[in-house]
Amino acid sequence: MKKMLLVITVVLVGCLAASAAPVVVNIQFDGFCDNIQSKRYTPSPGVIPKKFLTGIHDISPCGGTIVAVGGFQHGLSLTIPPNATPLDDYSDPIEGIYGLPYSLQYLVHESPCVWANYFSNSAANYLFLTGTCTRFSGAAPKGRLPGSSTVKR
Repeated sequence: MKKMLLVITVVLVGCLAASAAPVVVNIQFDGFCDNIQSKRYTPSPGVIPKKFLTGIHDISPCGGTIVAVGGFQHGLSLTIPPNATPLDDYSDPIEGIYGLPYSLQYLVHESPCVWANYFSNSAANYLFLTGTCTRFSGAAPKGRLPGSSTVKR
């Protein structure tokens, strides 16, 4: 009986540890020079699902900077671009860093990798760009890449 309890305990601890590992979500915006490197995690394994996002929006391959992003994974109506669900919803403060009174929001569906970003001037949200993306693992592309960033046209 004690051996059985030990085996069950080891299995449960192993399952809990495996479910605690974050999901890496790194995406390169197709046709653009910037990328988002993030992870989806849970602050309380086994209690709260992996719906929290944290990471960076790397605009340095475009000659820009690196900005911290965060957000949540959630569902959304299929009538709103990028017309997929669930979405990783990233809040990006890049416009505020430059003193502009705008917010920028990225909605990313992981597979197939599609995205849309919206900006807000506190009066409304406006669709800015949409596109496809490619997930990558490991190091992000280095050096200046062709194309403009998804922050500006």
